Amino acid sequence: MVKDRMVELLQEHFELNLYEARAYVALVGFGVLTPAELASVSEVPAPRTYDVLRSLEKKGFAISQPGKVNKYRPVHPQNILEKFIEEWQERVKEELEAKKKAKEELLELMTPLIETEIPKYGVERVWVVRGIRNATLKTKEMFEGVKEKILLADDGYIAVNLDKDIIAAVDRGVKVKIVVAENLLPRLKSSKLLDYAKAGKIELRVADKFELPMLICDDEVFFALEDMAARYFNYETQIWIKDFRVRELFEGKFNEYWEKAKPL
Repeated sequence: MVKDRMVELLQEHFELNLYEARAYVALVGFGVLTPAELASVSEVPAPRTYDVLRSLEKKGFAISQPGKVNKYRPVHPQNILEKFIEEWQERVKEELEAKKKAKEELLELMTPLIETEIPKYGVERVWVVRGIRNATLKTKEMFEGVKEKILLADDGYIAVNLDKDIIAAVDRGVKVKIVVAENLLPRLKSSKLLDYAKAGKIELRVADKFELPMLICDDEVFFALEDMAARYFNYETQIWIKDFRVRELFEGKFNEYWEKAKPL
């Protein structure tokens, strides 16, 4: 219905609540209404009409005519809606400037923290990450922060879905070695990873299978615990560790995969 759409627009874009929007539409339709008349022609409950009309007056959408019984008439929609937009634009400008200043102040205050590892990793160097979405965010964070090398033994998720992040790391000068499961190759046909491998920008090999898919970025290690039920419901448990000793252990295992894998 047209009336419902008008009420919806007033609520969504002009900061009127449901009863205020209904009252204003009624005022525009009837011209002048008392609180009692408003209750009879709209869906505003009778006990609320006085408060609603006073609120509309305060917001500039209505004007009252004092008398034995107050009457209210609407401010013309063209005038009040245009005025609302002008005031909103000014308010947004002020809020935007305030947010920019707050951002600059926060960055200044947080700089000493950013330069340490405590905010990124906490006291613990081991984290549990659950769910595909969270695992993807953590993996992207690792790719963004890597400086020297990426070692990836992938059985079907990272190389296909995060190839652009890997390519970006390569373009920054990061060395990349990837072992992919053979059944993953068809899904990589449209990926730039194959082009980069053919151009010698990354090293890519294929393995029949491997027991433990893993991602190593510098001293960070990320791997999933085997749980078929969790994988089925996209709630796999993954472990992130930042420790050079653990990285050495996993890198040793990766090198075993690498030696057994076939060049592409």
